[in-house]
Order: sequence, then structure tokens, then C-alpha cells
Amino acid sequence: MRIAWFTHRYYPCIGGAENFGREMVRRFVAAGHEVDVLTSNALDLWYFTDSNRKRVSDARESEVDGARVRRFAVRHFPLQRYLGRLLSYTPHWPTRCRWESFMPIIPGLERVRGAYDAVFAVGFPFTIFSYAALRTARAAGAPLLLIPFLHLATPGDKVHRTYTRSHQIRLLGEAGTVVVQTELEGAAVALWGIPRARILKLGMAVDRAAVTGGDPGRLRRRLEIPLNRTVIGHLAVCDPNKGTSDLVNAVARLNASRPADDPIHLVLGGASSPSFEAFAARLPATTARWLSRVGLLPDEDRPDFYAALDIFALPSRTDSFGIVFLEAWANAKPVVAAAAGGVPEVVEHDHTGLLVPFGDVGQIAQALDRLVHDCDLAERLGRTGRAKVAQGHAWEDKFAILLARAQDLIAARVRHSA
Repeated sequence: MRIAWFTHRYYPCIGGAENFGREMVRRFVAAGHEVDVLTSNALDLWYFTDSNRKRVSDARESEVDGARVRRFAVRHFPLQRYLGRLLSYTPHWPTRCRWESFMPIIPGLERVRGAYDAVFAVGFPFTIFSYAALRTARAAGAPLLLIPFLHLATPGDKVHRTYTRSHQIRLLGEAGTVVVQTELEGAAVALWGIPRARILKLGMAVDRAAVTGGDPGRLRRRLEIPLNRTVIGHLAVCDPNKGTSDLVNAVARLNASRPADDPIHLVLGGASSPSFEAFAARLPATTARWLSRVGLLPDEDRPDFYAALDIFALPSRTDSFGIVFLEAWANAKPVVAAAAGGVPEVVEHDHTGLLVPFGDVGQIAQALDRLVHDCDLAERLGRTGRAKVAQGHAWEDKFAILLARAQDLIAARVRHSA
């Protein structure tokens, strides 16, 4: 097969959708298929609307893991966020797919053409990529498979609204298959009138060998954290919607009642959003004794990161699944998560982790304190999580399911045209 894979960012960019995309693309290539990855040159998401943020410096076209990666340059002009917000209200749905106040401007993306057998598109709310994929699929007479990673959080909140707009729903309706990660996501898509036969629940996976076997002391030594100190880790984009600010406040609350020479240490991994950077700038200088920010973690550093932790915490409302929970469990670490979106289908309360309401600093602090002081509970949750990962969640299985669906769609098109 010849495959087009549209995505808002691609390796070396790191994130749930990005990691999923790379795992699938690598396996398509290994199985003998030809893959074109069509993406942006943004390194972090804020480069979409801010030219001062980071971009990928690679050549416009390169080979990554055997796939041809074409990075389309993001363009910037003054007041684009305001113009995008205005155009997002137009009744013309292609215009709405191309424009939002956060949408990148990417000339040439919609003109991608080729003799593709299947076209994939990953990642809402950046629908400019999915709309471009739709145009490419139509021109090729190929099936379109959309993988939106909907962050449904709490109905009525701003995150839910960002992923449930009419142009997004129409785009999903144009796909031959909509790939979802949880039953919550699948039920929402079905309520929008998309037949269940066109919805594929896939879920996420983890490469256990790539994230385990780290040195428990290496990261602690680098950050000058005593080996006997409790360490909580957070690995995601540092952002209020990921619960990062709430987590910092919760640990600060716990440390206020602990001896000054024995605080709980919090390690934050991942890029930082402008909102979190503004929050961090207001933190008192005293937090430096128990808060470390290590930025983007290269793949080779992830085993050491997890090995250094006692607890993993991601009290987020913007995760449709959460690969990092699987990574933490592969290392037998207990997790604390927010009961938002599809996460409660992944993290079972009091079985593989502890769930708390999103944004409730007090309950986040209570959950963390419970794990700090109840070592038996922490060990049980981590052990149960590791057993859950060992029983499934292999990328090979997920790829086989996705490949089979693509082949079925291609075969159906051949029969229909015969």
C-alpha cells in the first residue's frame, strides 16, 4: 500500500498523538508499505500562531524511520488569531476547518496529491490537517481514516467545546472510519450520527522495553535529589489543562506541613505552555528546593525518569487516553489522575491508581499524601498497573487492528468500483 499520514506534528516532536503516529508509521514501513508523512515544521504547538516559539530545523523533506516526511512551513502574519476567530464563525465549513484562532496557516498542505491507497489524519482540534487529508483522499479515490483524539473532559467546559464543533463533526462524518481510544469517545461520535460500523475503538499501547530498566539514581543525582526523598513525576506538556499548575499547588500544600529539610520533590517533564510559564514565573523562590523542570525528555531518558519516581501524577482534563499512564505502570509506579474525559476508562480508581476531580487541589494533595504514607497501597497499585500492561497494550496488536481496517476499506472500494 501507499499511505498518506497527515498529522499536526511528527517526530522529533513528542506527545500522545505524535508518539502514536510514529509507532504506526514505523510498523507500516516495516511491513513493506510506502508512507508519506505530511506535517508542519512546528516543534511546539504554540509555533502555530507565534513565530517566536520553536520549530523543527530539519530539511523540508527528510526520511524518518523509512518514511518520507514532508514538513510544510507554518506562516505567520499580524493579528492572525483575531482574524481566525472571526472566520471561525462563517457558515462555510471548509473555511471553518481551515481557520480558528489557534489554527496554523500552512500553504500547500491541501494540494498534496498522490496515488494513495489509504489516507490517515491524526489530531483534532487542528482540522486543517484533517481537511487537507480529506481532499487528498478524494483526489486519490482512497478511504479516509480519522483519528481525532477527542478531549471530551466535562460537557460544557471550554475544552469540550473545542472538540465538539459542527465543522469537526462534519469532518468525522466524511471518514470511512473514525478511530477512537475509549468507549466515551466512541459513544460521543455515535451520538453525532456516525454509524457504529464506522467507529473503531483502538486504544493505546506502550513499548515496555523502551521505558523500563532505568537507573533509579541517575536523574536524582543530576537534580541533586537525595535518594531517600519522595519524588513525584509529571510527564506531559506543562499546562493548566494538563493539571500541572494544580499539581504544583498540591505539592506546595503538602510541603507546607513537612520539615523544611525533607520536602516531597516534584519533577516536571515536557514542554511548557505560555500559560504555565506565566504561572511558574509567579512561584516563590522557595519552591526551587523541591521543584525541578527538566523540559522535553529524549526517548533514551524516559527509563531513568520513571525509575527515579515514587508516584506518577497527571491530573489532566485533556487526555483522551494517556500513554504515560501505561509507561508509569510498566515501571510499577502508582498513578494519580483526574476523573475527566476517557481517563477513568484507563485508570481504575483504587485498583491501578487514584482518581480525583479535575482542578481540585485539595483532593490531589490528599491522594498524593495517601500514597506517600501508605506504601502498601502504592505498591499494590503499581503492581496491578504493571500486570494490566503486561496483559495487553502492545503496539503490534494495535497496528494489526488498524491495518486490517484499512485493508477492509480498500477492498470495499475495489468491489464497489468493479
